[in-house]
Amino acid sequence: MVPLSFAANILGPLGVKGGLVYMFGIACGVAYNLYFKFNIFSPLPYALAFAALPSSIVIGVDQWPPVWMWLGGALFGVAAHFVNVLKDMDEDHISGIGGLPQRLGTRGSIIAAGVLIVIGAAVLFALL
Repeated sequence: MVPLSFAANILGPLGVKGGLVYMFGIACGVAYNLYFKFNIFSPLPYALAFAALPSSIVIGVDQWPPVWMWLGGALFGVAAHFVNVLKDMDEDHISGIGGLPQRLGTRGSIIAAGVLIVIGAAVLFALL
């Protein structure tokens, strides 16, 4: 499916540049599953992928994404990572998944997500 996905994104409505940025976001998801979910750098692919998704649309129409789009996407992406892990926290510990949210635990992940959402909203409010 990877070659088909690659071709569809490059030949699709986002064009070559937007499609490549979108594929970068997909690559971040693959990197998370293969490597990052086992270490403290687990938020990194979320930050990059969530910043890349809206940016791929803007780049697809030959414009440069504004800073607020990158920062907002990255901050909300990391918050989504902390929230997404909550439902599987116990199973992740049993499976040996040791990303940053698992190391912080349920309470720490909820606090981290809340702080990131507030910071993300403040960034968007300040830069829009």
